[in-house]
This record gives sequence, C-alpha cells and structure tokens, in this order.
Amino acid sequence: MSINGGPPAQPPQLSPDGNWVWDGSQWQPVTGGGAQPAHAGVFKAYDSVVLEPSAPTVEAVQPPQVQYEQQYPLPVPAVDYSYSNAEPDLTPLWQRTKGGGYGRYLYFVAAIALFAMVLIVLNSMSFIQLPFISTGSKSSPTQVGATSSPTPDTSGSDSARADRTLNGSLKPAVTGLDQTVSDLYRICTGLASTACFDSLTATDQQVKKLMTLMTNADIPSCIRVPMTKMGTDVKGMDAQLQAALKGFQDNNKNEITAGGNAFRSYYQSATADFNAAGLAQKKCFTVILPTWVPD
Repeated sequence: MSINGGPPAQPPQLSPDGNWVWDGSQWQPVTGGGAQPAHAGVFKAYDSVVLEPSAPTVEAVQPPQVQYEQQYPLPVPAVDYSYSNAEPDLTPLWQRTKGGGYGRYLYFVAAIALFAMVLIVLNSMSFIQLPFISTGSKSSPTQVGATSSPTPDTSGSDSARADRTLNGSLKPAVTGLDQTVSDLYRICTGLASTACFDSLTATDQQVKKLMTLMTNADIPSCIRVPMTKMGTDVKGMDAQLQAALKGFQDNNKNEITAGGNAFRSYYQSATADFNAAGLAQKKCFTVILPTWVPD
C-alpha cells in the first residue's frame, strides 16, 4: 500500500432487498428485466458484486431427553379388622381421665420387690441384719438336736460304767460341739451377720444334744462331782446362746456380743469338767463290789 495513493475502492452499496444499488448520487435498479442488468453501463462496479449465500443457521443442540423408568404404585395393604370390632378412642389425651388400669399398681409392686431384693443382698453381705430373715433350712434354736436316750446301762464295775458314759456316749457329742464352737469363734467376730446367726444356731443344737445325753447318762459315784459341775456349765452355755440369739431378734449387737462372751466362759469350764471326769475315771473301781442288804 502506498501512502500517496487514494483510498481503496469501496464495494457498491445495495439496498436491503438487493434490487437497488447506490451509484454515488441516486439509487439505480439492479436489473432491468432482461438477461443483463439495466445498470451495467451506468455503474460498472456492479459486475464485481457477488452475492454470497447466507451462512446456514446452526440449530441449538437440545439436551438428550432422560428416559425415566415407569413407576408403578405399590398396592395398599389390606387392614384386617377381624381381631377387633371396638371403635377407636377419639378422645384427646388431655381430656382423658387419669389413672385406670393396673399400671400404677404394677409399678408399686415392682418397687417393693426391688427394695426387698436390695435388703436381702445387704443382709447376705453382712452390712445389715434382718431379724425376719432366718436360715430357712436350719431348724429353730428351740428344737432339740437329739432324741432322748433309752434307760442307761448300769451293769459292770464303776470303771466300766464311767468309760461307757464318757467315751461311748458323751465324747462324740463333745467332739461335735468343739467343731461348731470353732466355727462360731471364726465367724462371729463382732459382726451381726447371717453367717453368725447360723453358727449360733448350730452350736445351740449341739449343746442341747449334750444336755440330753448327760440327763440320761449312767454316772457312777466316782465321776459324779466333775460331771455334776459339767452339767451346770452346759446349762449356762445354752442360756447364753439363747441370749445371743435373742439379740438377733431384737437387732441388738450388744446382746449378741455379751451372750457370745459369756458362752465362751461356760464352754471353757465345761471342757475342763469333762477332762476332770476323765482323770477321775482312772480311779474308779475296776471290780464289782459286793452289795448286801442288812437283815
């Protein structure tokens, strides 16, 4: 392009309908009806005019349609009214009367049962002592653990009779008493528990058994003194055990402790009396002395 040259030629101006062209001073028709345009000699630039075909329009791309699966409604379940013909209660909750039914009574009974279970657990753990809870399978303290012995055998010498009474009748009972007393000392250590109550009951049964045997025993004169004292001590043992058991009924720990301590003292004396009778038995006559009735 030269800077000295004129402006470049502009294309002819056409009317919007394409039938007229501007020649610089006026609009001239493009065609005159013949094969050649009528203005070809008037405006030579017409020959260079080429009508370009309009660009094809681009249709907007539509998004693909989503195919939805056809939904089928589920059948409504049929309601079975055969089990009840009662009309529903349409009364509002705030207008219904309070109470009714057994709900409150069930809660009350459940609370009592729970409270009783807690007491039983605490009693079994020796935290508290309930007088109305007894051993169940154990017999009461007033029951005698032994039956009455038959008429004592008084045959033989004094030594044989004493040996039969001490070693044949009383010694097994004394041995059983020693075992229960040992358990009593081990369990009852100042705590009023169910185990202590059971041990006192078992010891009292052994004491009553020993009392019955001594009442029906054949006691020769050579051992009568220590055996008489032993009988008194055994009765004292029984009395103190009853006092201790009464302390459980009264829920009085002091009574239980006092009865247990007094029982220990009587038990030691009775044990010494039984040993003294064994020593006296060695001095009994081994032959049967003649008996006569004066004329």
